[in-house]
Amino acid sequence: MAIEDNHNHFCIYCGARIDAGQNFCSECGKPVYRNESELKKSPSEYDARIDELEQEYDIKQGKAKELVEKLFDLNHMAYERFTSSITKSNNLFSTQVSIAKKMSELNTDENPFVEKELANKIHTLETFVDKMEDLINELIIHMGSNKEDSQDIDSLFQDMDDLIDSVKDY
Repeated sequence: MAIEDNHNHFCIYCGARIDAGQNFCSECGKPVYRNESELKKSPSEYDARIDELEQEYDIKQGKAKELVEKLFDLNHMAYERFTSSITKSNNLFSTQVSIAKKMSELNTDENPFVEKELANKIHTLETFVDKMEDLINELIIHMGSNKEDSQDIDSLFQDMDDLIDSVKDY
């Protein structure tokens, strides 16, 4: 059922009247059905930011991996711990990006709840990028310091684990 400007139509989920141009049912909140020919996805204001964060994260996690490989022998326990933490972070970040991209496909102008949740998702992605930057900085500091002192790195591991756990809970 396509909605045309001169006809009254109803929500296929709850039966409420749908006005022309309405994207979500005012009663149940479900998206309004459209013919594929009617759908023209215009980029969300968030699309560019999601892509930017994805690129930034990819660069930073690549640098972090490179530093771990320079700092630690493959058999060193820290090497395994770092690579495992980066892998977990990558997997979770990718999942969050995928969710954010799907959310951005919705018309956020007409659904404040979706817009708020998408803003929260963007903040989560920014936090991942920031934590990866922190990891890079700690690794660089570790390169030039006493390699026996691992307190800062342990603290960073804890921060990354807390971030991963909080996103999993979310």
